[in-house]
Amino acid sequence: METQTYHTLGLTKIQRTRIFPGKGDILVKVGQKLDALDAVAEYVPEEKFQIVNLKRELGFQSAEDAKRSINVKVGDLLKKGDLIAKSSGFFPKSILAKSDSEVLNIIGSQVILKLNQPTKPILAGFNSIVTEILPFHGVVMETDGALIQGVWGNQKAANGPLIIKMNDVHEEITTNKIDVTYRGSILMGGYCKQKEVIQAAEELNLKGLIFSSMSASLITLAKNCKIPILLIEGFGTIPMNERAFELIKSNEGNNASINTIYDSKKVEKPELIIQVPVEGSPTTEKANLKKGSVVRINSGVYQGKAAVVKKINETKTKLPSGISTICGIVELYDEELISIPLANLDILE
Repeated sequence: METQTYHTLGLTKIQRTRIFPGKGDILVKVGQKLDALDAVAEYVPEEKFQIVNLKRELGFQSAEDAKRSINVKVGDLLKKGDLIAKSSGFFPKSILAKSDSEVLNIIGSQVILKLNQPTKPILAGFNSIVTEILPFHGVVMETDGALIQGVWGNQKAANGPLIIKMNDVHEEITTNKIDVTYRGSILMGGYCKQKEVIQAAEELNLKGLIFSSMSASLITLAKNCKIPILLIEGFGTIPMNERAFELIKSNEGNNASINTIYDSKKVEKPELIIQVPVEGSPTTEKANLKKGSVVRINSGVYQGKAAVVKKINETKTKLPSGISTICGIVELYDEELISIPLANLDILE
């Protein structure tokens, strides 16, 4: 059975492709070493247009009068504040360009503008080497190291040494665990429910935050935070799965890249990458759930727990809710055996 796969690997070859939509330029070359914050390409966002109805905007009675007020022609390049049209009389009214733009067309008393937009960068997201250029399309990069994927991030990237401020998977991170000496580091804490934690980390110029989970009430604050925030498990008070906790903890002090720029519609995931000078094997993005699979429970009282699949039932099991579904028998790290619906399991490969 195919299910959602989250990589939690001590050593693997990590290859990522950065694609830009529409028009853009590639800024790197094959063999170039990259920092997480290096721009590999820049592109122009989707084109935007504006229709200015001069008859309505200037209050003219006829379209012909409005047309005579036009002060631009097709092809003109306008700066923000340039005059587009102006009415006459004792109390003339002016229409000014709201942004840099080009006059694309004039139809009657309507001026159609193509809005100029600044280019946007596409960041590498992790320390890596460019292995392939996709002309007019994108860049392929790779590195070797540990890979830990989470379920949510705030669309930022950075790198720095790892600092661990949790002794077990059930801890909460509080402001007294954040110190000015951690400036420039990526800090891993437990679950976060205090806005002051995020505010303190930003004020002290930490490079990034890794939480097991976070209160949903902090989503807006986290999105607006200048540093990357990675949630390993999700929202609520969810302990970190033991496999991810032990792997990150074993790399304390090592340099890592935290990349929370991702698109869930493309099955991308926010991730932590810890480089090592040893060659790994490529990952598989899709895996089948089977006996022996290492999994994470994604809902219910055991949410966040890591386990090993011991058996997948061949027939459906009726749950207390009345729903019948396929379940599996999984063994938790404390050797307890429980029955869990397969839909409530994510693969930790």
